[in-house]
Amino acid sequence: MTTTIEISLEPLTHEAFAPYGMIVGELPKTPDWERPGLDAWKMRFDAEGRTELRIMRYHRQPPEFFTMERHVTVTESRMPLGGARAITVVAPVTDNRDPDAYPAPGTARAFLLDGTQGLMLWRGTWHALDCFTLGQDSSDFAFISEVETEDEIEMSTEAMSRERTQIVNYLEVMDTRFKVVDPKGLALPDRI
Repeated sequence: MTTTIEISLEPLTHEAFAPYGMIVGELPKTPDWERPGLDAWKMRFDAEGRTELRIMRYHRQPPEFFTMERHVTVTESRMPLGGARAITVVAPVTDNRDPDAYPAPGTARAFLLDGTQGLMLWRGTWHALDCFTLGQDSSDFAFISEVETEDEIEMSTEAMSRERTQIVNYLEVMDTRFKVVDPKGLALPDRI
């Protein structure tokens, strides 16, 4: 019998998200560089290959899934466009050299993206394949990744581990599914 792990939605805070990556949007008070008319903050983006900016459109779907992935050669960034609200699910980094080292199902966490902040995931952070759109039929995100990683994903006809991206299908491995729940009503006025 399939087990369903319920993941409670939580607010996105620097402290809560630190093991998985960093929040892009809330800036420290002091810039890393400045000149008249410009302040700049540096955020470390790491890629072994060539970087690429894409626009990703996530379509509304129930926040339920059974597959997670991680990228071992690149940090990955997602910034909402037009105030897009969504849910993202992450799980801890495990040994990047071992494609069978995936996180225990109970370690997954769901965060509310309120449309004002983006994310940068550390290399090896496990995450649901999609962001789950709130309040509209689709949400657009500026997405910075690595060309070689994205090409590898696009050329594969099925979800399987590859050199740059590792995947775990919890339904096959542990007869387990995930469902995001919102007991605190953080996603209001939307129902998830």
